[in-house]
Parts: sequence; structure tokens; C-alpha cells
Amino acid sequence: MTRRGAGAVAAAALLASALAACSRPDRLHDANNELPFGKIDVPAEAARVPAETPVSGWALDDIGIREIRLFVDGRFAGVAKVTQERPDIKMAYPNYWRRGRRAGWTGQVAFDVPGSHVILAQAVDTDGATRDIGTVNVTATER
Repeated sequence: MTRRGAGAVAAAALLASALAACSRPDRLHDANNELPFGKIDVPAEAARVPAETPVSGWALDDIGIREIRLFVDGRFAGVAKVTQERPDIKMAYPNYWRRGRRAGWTGQVAFDVPGSHVILAQAVDTDGATRDIGTVNVTATER
């Protein structure tokens, strides 16, 4: 088989795999499902932070938040769960509030080297819909 033919076969296999995953009932796209939204509250933009630092904020969605994924400089750094009550967010977005729903989250990230870094938070709803909800530029100090 030629190199071009092998690439076409690999691409076809990848496409077939993706289509099979999408055809499973638990992967059906719900056109009415809104994307999650939220914000990073801490740390503040341009903050000087220690080599290991907490990251916190809030997130909401029409069906609920499964997790918050944290990234440092484009690399996965950890997961945070929505566990904190946020009365301020409840008042600001009453249409998204359900009994027992929480909006606040806190996680932890670490930096390999001192200097400038970008923290990104990504919210994932209970159906798997994902949206980046904030980035913050920080400067990590030495340990």
C-alpha cells in the first residue's frame, strides 16, 4: 500500500470511529442544551502567585455543571468541582437556579518554572457540552 493509501485508510478509520461514537444514544446532540458560562475570580489578572496557587470562580449551565477543567499554558492541570454556594450568582442569574444548585468552584494549579503563565478554566456541563469560561495571566514566583 502506498503512503498516501495508508493515510487515507487511517483517516477513514478515524472518521468511522468518530461517527460510531456520535451515533451512540448517550452522545446525541441536544440542540436545546445551552453552553455553560462563568468566570475566574481568583487569581486576579497580572497577579504574582506562588508556585502552587488556588484558582476559583463560578460556573452555571441550564442543566448543571459536571466539572471545571483547569489548564496552565495550554496543558491540563486538574479538575475542580462546583461545591460552593454563591448567593451573588444566584441573584444575578435567577433563571439558571434550581433547588440545591451550587455555582462556586475552587481548584489548585502548579507551575513548573517561575515566570509568566496563563491559567484557563473550562466548564463542562452534565451532557458534556464544554466552554472556556476564563483566562488569567499571572506571574509565578519561585518556591
